[in-house]
Amino acid sequence: MINKLRLQNFKCFQASTSFEFAKLNLLTGVNGRGKSSLLQSVLILSQSAWEYDNLKKLLINGGYIELGNFDDIRNSETPKGEDVIIEFTIDSQIIKLQYAENLSDALSANYVGNKMPRGIDDFLQLIKHVHFISADRLGPLKYVEKMSLSEFIHVGTQGEYTINILANSMNLPNVDDSLYRGADAASVLQQTTEWLSYILDGAKIDIKGLDKESSVLYMLLNNKNTSRSYKPMNVGFGYSYILPLIVTGLIAKKEEIVIIENPEAHLHPKAQSRLIEFFARVASRGVQVFIESHSEHILNGLRVCALNPTIEIGTSDVSIYYFNEAFNAEKLEMDEHAKIKNWPLGFFDQQENDLAEIFKYNR
Repeated sequence: MINKLRLQNFKCFQASTSFEFAKLNLLTGVNGRGKSSLLQSVLILSQSAWEYDNLKKLLINGGYIELGNFDDIRNSETPKGEDVIIEFTIDSQIIKLQYAENLSDALSANYVGNKMPRGIDDFLQLIKHVHFISADRLGPLKYVEKMSLSEFIHVGTQGEYTINILANSMNLPNVDDSLYRGADAASVLQQTTEWLSYILDGAKIDIKGLDKESSVLYMLLNNKNTSRSYKPMNVGFGYSYILPLIVTGLIAKKEEIVIIENPEAHLHPKAQSRLIEFFARVASRGVQVFIESHSEHILNGLRVCALNPTIEIGTSDVSIYYFNEAFNAEKLEMDEHAKIKNWPLGFFDQQENDLAEIFKYNR
């Protein structure tokens, strides 16, 4: 598990900036103030590890993210010649990675130093096993091409491999008992259906094209517990948008990392609260979860989960950072009653502001 991350000269983080993480982590706050940049520091290393099988070189544009060239990842106020530093603390082991501009290839960066830090082999395996689902997820699909699952099974950054994973559900390990719902089966497909139904008050998934003669797969959905099934575009975007999130949580293994952007998209408040319950249960299994969100329902659902005795997540297992307009990230302290002791100005207070405006105009 990543216990701590320090950034320097990386994107908006010019000064050395440290973050402390837990099992379940929420990044929230003002748009364009560093939330995505923080997560990108993890993703850029993950895609570099897969590309080169080491971290001696930084791949700036890869399977997870495309950030441009070295000038785009080095803080714009940082003088040329100064390096980008990404430093992790894993348990008590510090992994400091320092990168300089590659003068022969602006689309990559070179590790500074003759020897990689101690513990790099274990860190390499950790950083490879990152599940990332971006905010730009695919909506309802008519069909997908059949394909073999990769060595590291994941849904893809847009959820593009989700249907293939569900189609191969019987060849995958059963879902962990702590995530098991219902009484039918523990397969990934069945448990995906169970959780989708719980979160959205009814769901049925039917994967078609499983016969050998078919080169494509397609999915039918139902938003009620009836025998009829429909094409995804006739059911609602919410179903397609959270399907890859649920599959990711079910297939993620202990000591792997899950990063999700804007899980609340196309979901009503109750569904948001139930979705964060799902990921709290995923985190309780030893999967480290990072969520970037602008929803107060995600925040409050997380606070409920920290108090729920049926979920093995306590307030000390949750880390919340608020990114304000001044590009400062403040760690919010949650007490044993899930109350936030240092609630900052501007943090999810728009509802109160709007109600005050309504009152003012009605006087």
